[in-house]
Amino acid sequence: MPIEARGFTHGLGVFETMLAVDGHLDARDQHFKRLEASCGRLGLLLPEGLDSAIETLLKKKGRQRVRLQVSAGPGPLNRLGGGSEIVSLLISEAEAPPEAASAVWSPWPRNERSPLVGLKCVNYAENLLALDLARQEGVTTAIFLNTRRELCEAATANLFLVHAGKIRTPALNSGCLPGVTRGRVFNVARMLGVEAEEAVLTRDDLEFADEIFLTSATQGVVPLTRLEGLKIEVGTVTKSLRDVFTGK
Repeated sequence: MPIEARGFTHGLGVFETMLAVDGHLDARDQHFKRLEASCGRLGLLLPEGLDSAIETLLKKKGRQRVRLQVSAGPGPLNRLGGGSEIVSLLISEAEAPPEAASAVWSPWPRNERSPLVGLKCVNYAENLLALDLARQEGVTTAIFLNTRRELCEAATANLFLVHAGKIRTPALNSGCLPGVTRGRVFNVARMLGVEAEEAVLTRDDLEFADEIFLTSATQGVVPLTRLEGLKIEVGTVTKSLRDVFTGK
C-alpha cells in the first residue's frame, strides 16, 4: 500500500471478517451486501473478481478466518472517492468458538449519532482500546452503552439477552453494527419457535437477564457467563441457538 494512501494515513476503508468452512464462505451474500453498502457510504468501489480470488486461496479443510478489506488509495482529503481502491485479503486459521465469554463495562460510550454508525471501519482503535481494557481486567471483552445510556454492543460482537424465554437485542439506532450473525439469529429463532425482537435496552435489562450471549461471524453464538461481579447461567435458548450455529 502506498504510504500516502488514505486507508493507511487516515483509516479510510471498511472490511468484513468472514468464516470459511471447508473452503466455502459462510453467509457470503450477506457479508458482500454489507461490504458493498459500506463502500458506497465512503465513496469506495467494490472491485469485481473478489470471489475467484478468495476461492483460489480457500483450499484448506476446516475453519478459516477471511478478512477482506477495501480502502482508499491516494486522493484528496476533502472529497470521498477520487482515487483508486486498495484491496487486501488475509486468510488465517479460525479457532473453535470459546465455550463462554466474560466482560466488563466500557467506560467510553458509543456515539449513536456518529456518521460512521453501521460501518465496519478500518479505523478500529476504539475497539482495540476496549479489548485492551478487557485484557487488563482478565476478561474477554467490554460492553458499550451509547451516549443515551442505552445498551449498544460488545467490542467485537453484537449483544443479546434472554428474559422469560424471549430474545432481545439493541435496535440499530443504538449505534450497534448490523452484524451478519445478528441478523441470522432472528431467522434461527423463528425456526426454533422463539420470539425475538429489537428494543431499547438499558444496563438494568442486561443485569436482570436470564441469559446473555454474544454473536460474531467467526464465533457464532457465545454465552456471556460473567459481567464484572455478575454471574449468568447458560440457558436453554442460548444452548439451542449455539447448537444450530455449530452444526450440532
